Amino acid sequence: MKRIRTVMRVHVLLPSFLLLVCMAQTAAAGAGETKGALDGEIFFVERGEVGKPSDGKDTYIFLNGKFRSRHFEREYGFEAGLYTATKKGEAITFAADIQGKFHGLIHWEGTVEGDEIDVRYTWNGKQPKWYQANSKPSEHWARSFTTWATEDPGPPEGGPISHFLDGKIFLVKSGEQGKEASHHDDYLIFRDGMFTSSDCMVVLDFRESTYSGTTLGDGIRFRAQSTSPAHGTMIWDGTVRGGVMDATARWIDKRWYWTIDRMYWYRGQLLE
Repeated sequence: MKRIRTVMRVHVLLPSFLLLVCMAQTAAAGAGETKGALDGEIFFVERGEVGKPSDGKDTYIFLNGKFRSRHFEREYGFEAGLYTATKKGEAITFAADIQGKFHGLIHWEGTVEGDEIDVRYTWNGKQPKWYQANSKPSEHWARSFTTWATEDPGPPEGGPISHFLDGKIFLVKSGEQGKEASHHDDYLIFRDGMFTSSDCMVVLDFRESTYSGTTLGDGIRFRAQSTSPAHGTMIWDGTVRGGVMDATARWIDKRWYWTIDRMYWYRGQLLE
């Protein structure tokens, strides 16, 4: 009987012990985690493969518990993915996974401190090139850049700098005036008195620039001009009403052998 009582006592205590262990592990895993800690944050970064110099720029957007990489959205069709974030003193560490329909999965880990972000990410399942039997995971880096190759020219006609639209991101379609929308969407971003087109920055190196804003009936009109070291100037004029963006951009690029002077339209909704 003594032996039987000992066995019964162990059987009764074991589930309770396992429950306590599970609870402790869950608490440890969640310690410091803050849901949506980076929501509303936007970072412009330079990026490259580990051990190699920068090979381009990107825009990172944290919103509603999800992380977006504009470069991988545009070029490879990756979708936004959920992120987790943990506060460690003055810094916030985060992790995220984004999935591509044809290009595998990218796992991101990074640290945000103030206005700076430092990231490492691993790309698994990238489509191999024609001469490769299969592809291996590739390691990449990204970090904030705070200097631009050109000066901010200020709003057109010397208009006052505005903050009316700060904190808003618009997901828009665009196309050349009089033509259908181009293949890719774009993000028009307003923050801290500055405006940028994510795609114009990522693809053509147009800088973030100050914008002016005035009330116009039930909407807000904004104007901005942005410059690129190799692709001229874009002059923006748009109106926001009820979360709807309607804008134009005039692209002027003067070269000794030709001049580009084209108008583009942009229409879309507030990203929520």
